[in-house]
Amino acid sequence: MKSYLRKCAAITVLLISQYPVAFGQGHLPPYFYITSDTTTEYKFATEQYQILPDKTGKLSIDDVKNGPVSELFFSRAKTPVGTDTLVNTSWYRYGIKNNLDKEISISLFTQSVKSDFFIFRDNEQTHYKNGFAISWDDKDGLPASNIIPLKLKAGEQLIIYNRVENDLFGTQYSFEVKILNTEKYAFKLLDEMQTYVDLGTLIASMFGGFCLLAALFNFIFFVIDKQKIYLYFSLFLFVLAALSSPIYSVVVLRYFPEIALTFGMVAGWVSAISFIQFIRYYFQTFLYTTNWDKVLVVLILLQPTTILSLYGITPFWFSSVILYFAMIIGCGGTLFLYYRLKHITVKPFFIAILPFIIASLLNVGSIVLRGTNWVSDELGNVLSIVFPLWLLSIIWLVLYFTWILFQQYDRQKRAIIQHALDAERMAKEKEIERNILIEQKKVELEKTVHDRTAELRNSLENLKATQSQLIQSEKMASLGELTAGIAHEIQNPLNFVNNFSEVNTELIAEMKAEIEKGNYDEVKALAKDVEENEQKINHHGKRAGDIVKGMLQHSRSSSGVKEPTDINALADEYLRLAYHGLRAKDKSFNATMKTDFDESIGNINIIPQDIGRVILNLITNAFYAVNERQKLLAASNEPLANYEPTVSISTKKEGNKVLISVKDNGNGIPQKVLDKIFQPFFTTKPTGQGTGLGLSLSYDIVKAHGGELKVDTKESEGSAFTISLPYKNAI
Repeated sequence: MKSYLRKCAAITVLLISQYPVAFGQGHLPPYFYITSDTTTEYKFATEQYQILPDKTGKLSIDDVKNGPVSELFFSRAKTPVGTDTLVNTSWYRYGIKNNLDKEISISLFTQSVKSDFFIFRDNEQTHYKNGFAISWDDKDGLPASNIIPLKLKAGEQLIIYNRVENDLFGTQYSFEVKILNTEKYAFKLLDEMQTYVDLGTLIASMFGGFCLLAALFNFIFFVIDKQKIYLYFSLFLFVLAALSSPIYSVVVLRYFPEIALTFGMVAGWVSAISFIQFIRYYFQTFLYTTNWDKVLVVLILLQPTTILSLYGITPFWFSSVILYFAMIIGCGGTLFLYYRLKHITVKPFFIAILPFIIASLLNVGSIVLRGTNWVSDELGNVLSIVFPLWLLSIIWLVLYFTWILFQQYDRQKRAIIQHALDAERMAKEKEIERNILIEQKKVELEKTVHDRTAELRNSLENLKATQSQLIQSEKMASLGELTAGIAHEIQNPLNFVNNFSEVNTELIAEMKAEIEKGNYDEVKALAKDVEENEQKINHHGKRAGDIVKGMLQHSRSSSGVKEPTDINALADEYLRLAYHGLRAKDKSFNATMKTDFDESIGNINIIPQDIGRVILNLITNAFYAVNERQKLLAASNEPLANYEPTVSISTKKEGNKVLISVKDNGNGIPQKVLDKIFQPFFTTKPTGQGTGLGLSLSYDIVKAHGGELKVDTKESEGSAFTISLPYKNAI
C-alpha cells in the first residue's frame, strides 16, 4: 500500500513539474510569413501548423493553450504513428506574420460544420465563430461565404487556435489550413457566393414551383377520382416542393440550420415512402406479385431508420444509401419483375424512371465518395455536377408520370363522356324546345328593353330639369345669403337718411321761427346746417343705391362680358356681405375677419357677377367651417379660450397670375372626401343645408376664366382655397 502511494506521489510531482506556468509558446509551429500582397490564397505547408485531436470534444481554449495539453500538439507533417486524425473535433494551431512594410487585409475561411477561431495578438484574445451548421445571426464575419476578415499591420504576428467541429450526421472530415487575401479574393468570393446563392435560390424556387404545380395537378385528380395513386404521387411532389421552397432554402437553412437538417432528413424518408407507395399502386403489386409487394413494404419500413444519423448513430452517407437505394431497388426490381411478366405498364414506367435511376446511382456514389474523404476537392467539385443532373431526372420523371396519370385519367374521362353521350342525345329535343322558349323570351325582353329605354329617356329629361332647378336653387341660396348681408349694409345709410331728414325738419321749423323774428343771421346759420344735412342725405342715399345696384348685378344672369374690376374692392365687399348675412341668420355667430390685399394689382378683366359668386361661396363656406368647429368644441366641453374663429382673405400678384386666397381655421376637410369636393351634388353639410353645387359651380366659373381653383387642407387645422386668375389682361 505504501509503495502504491509513493508511486502516485511521484507521478503527481512529475506532472506538476511539467506544467508550464505561462502561455505554451515553446512548441509553436514556424510562422507562415506573408511576403506578397498579390497572392490570392495563402496555403500552409503541413509543417506550418499543428493538430490536436479532441475525441471527447470537451477541451476548451484554456485547456489547449496552457499546461500539459498544450504540449500534446504535433506537427501535421509528423503525425505520430497510430494517431487517428479523422475525429469529429480537432484543435489546430498556427502562426501568421506580416513581413510586408504595409498593412494587409486577410480572411479566415472555413469549410467546417462549426469552427471557432481564437486569435492572440499582443497577448489579447479575440474569439470568432463560423461554420455551415451555425445560424447566420450567430456567425461572425461574412455569413454567406463563411469568411472572417482581419487586418495585419506591417510586421504584426498572430497566433491562432482553431477548433474545428465536423460532427454533422456522424461524418468525419479532414482539414487544411489556408488564408485568403481579402482584397484579391474575399470580396470576389463574396460576390460569387451571393451570385451563387441568388442563382441557387432562383433555380430552387423554379424547381419547387414546378413540383408544387404538378402536386396540385395530381391532387386535383385524387379529389376527382379518389384513386390513391394520385395521392401518393402528389405527396411525393409536395415534399420536393417544400425542400425547394425559398422559405426553407433561404430562411430556415440560414437561420435554423438544425431544424432545417432535421426537416430535410424527415422529408427525405417521407418522399421515399410516398414514391414506393406510388410504385405499389401503379403496378398494383398487392394484387399481382404479393411476395414482391412484401419487399416493398419492408423498404418502406426501413425509411424512418435514416433519422438515426441525426444523433450520430449512423453516418449520413449510410442514411443516404438507405433512402436512395430503397427507391432504386423499388423501381428497378418492380420494373424487372413486370418486364418478365410482359405487363403493359413496363414500357412507360421504364421511359420515365431510367434517367432517375442512373442519376440517383451517380448521386449516391458522389455522396459516399465525398462523405468518406476518398476524393480530392477538385474531384469533389467535378462530382457536384451530379446533383443538377439528378434534379433534371426528377423533372423528367415528374413530367412523364404526370402525363401517364393524366392519360389514365383521360381514358376514364372518355368512358364517362361516352356514357354521357346517350344522355346528351336524349336531351337534344329538350334543348330545341328550350331554344324556342328562349326566342320567345328574347322577343319579350326586347320589348321590355324598349319600354325601359323610353322610361330612362324620360327620367333623364326629368333629371336635367331637376339639375337646372338645383343650380337655380344654389344661385338663389347664394342670393339669399347675399341679400341678408345687403339688408344689414343698406340699413346703415338708411338710418343716416332718416336721422338727417328728421333733423332737417326740426331745423326748417326753427328757421321759420327766426324768419318771423327777423333774425336773418340765425336763419343763414340754420340754412347752412340744412344744406350740410342734405349733402349727407345725398351721400348715404347714393351709397344705398350702389348697394342695391350690386345686389341687382349679383341676382341677374351673367352677361358673359368681362369688365375691368377692382378685385380688392370686390373681395372686401363680399367678405362684409357674407359676414352680415350669417349674422342675420344667427345672432350668436361671431368671427374675426382679416384682409391682406395687394394694392399693386389694380383692375383686372373678369365677369364680376361670376367671380363675386365664387368669392361669396368660398367665404360663406369658411364662416360655416369655423362656426361648426366652435360648436363642436362647445359640445365637447373643451375650453374655447384658445380658439378664435378666423377667416382671412388675401390677394397677391404672382408673375402673370392674380391669386385670391380664402383661408379659415375650421375643422379642415377629411382626406377620404378631398377628391370629391368639386363633384356636383357632393356636400358634407347636413341634409337641407347645402345642395352640393357651390364648389362645383365655382370650379367651372374659374375654369371658364382660364384660371384654377385649388385647396390646401389639414384636418383639425383648417383649409385654404386659392383662386388663380390670368393677369395678362390687366388694366
